[in-house]
Amino acid sequence: MKKHLVIILLLISLKSFACTCAIKKLSEWQKYELENSECIFIGEVIEVNDSNLTFKIKVTESLDGGDSIGNIYIGKNWKYCSPYIQENGKWIVYGNMEDGFLRLNICGISRSFDYPIVNPLPPSPELYEKSMTEKERKKVSDKMLAENMKIALSDLKLEIIALRKRRNDE
Repeated sequence: MKKHLVIILLLISLKSFACTCAIKKLSEWQKYELENSECIFIGEVIEVNDSNLTFKIKVTESLDGGDSIGNIYIGKNWKYCSPYIQENGKWIVYGNMEDGFLRLNICGISRSFDYPIVNPLPPSPELYEKSMTEKERKKVSDKMLAENMKIALSDLKLEIIALRKRRNDE
């Protein structure tokens, strides 16, 4: 009986650490990030260290007026949840300083310019049709990804324009 109780408690405790990022409208996430981030900038990830979950990111444009161009932050990835920086590239960053490290907000909308999709659309019911071949499913899936990327790139462009306007108006 004790063994079952321990297993149940372990499963419950693991569940409590799971990510539960509610899907919201991008505009709601943007408002939340503006209110809860001390660092908002565009940066270039210049180094990633998988062994200690750190990365270095150089500020290329401050979007809130508080980050110096050329400043290099040492960031720390969370061990769970997204966003998670795993390769070099250009990013829009919403984060906070914690114990000397830049931490991207859990379930936030910091994202790579190469893959700016925040909340991908769920798979189309078309993908589950039994009459479709694997090749046909892949074609539908690739088309959906391309559409999601097009929307995400447009959203990112509009978001940066709005952040620049907000910064200049303050």
